[in-house]
Amino acid sequence: MAAPRFRFDHIHLRAREPEAMARFFTSLFGATARPEGRPGRWVLDLDGQALLIGPPNADHPPAPGPAFPYCGLEHIGLAVADMDAAIAHLRAAGAEIVVGPLDAGGLRLAFIRGPEGVMVELLERQRQDVC
Repeated sequence: MAAPRFRFDHIHLRAREPEAMARFFTSLFGATARPEGRPGRWVLDLDGQALLIGPPNADHPPAPGPAFPYCGLEHIGLAVADMDAAIAHLRAAGAEIVVGPLDAGGLRLAFIRGPEGVMVELLERQRQDVC
């Protein structure tokens, strides 16, 4: 029996202020957003990838987030063609750049902190054989 085919579908983020989280991705990274239909829930399209944003479950209050860096899902990585232009755009928009940009052996990278501590990595690949 052949193995089933899996494909990426979405990343789901929980936020105490879902609209602020949606605004972070639309204003800084050009995502488009639409309300999902239920209160406080958003569906974003970021270059063809889905980000779902919703409030914490009322029956299960959220635990505090871990300190960065940590094991588990650590960040969302976004590719850019021109790191300097991307950083200039993000700085002008008031983004919190916490690392970089720095060179990492065939990559240039930077990290941006968003609402609720969500981390976004920017990568400019100078070589395709590194990750």
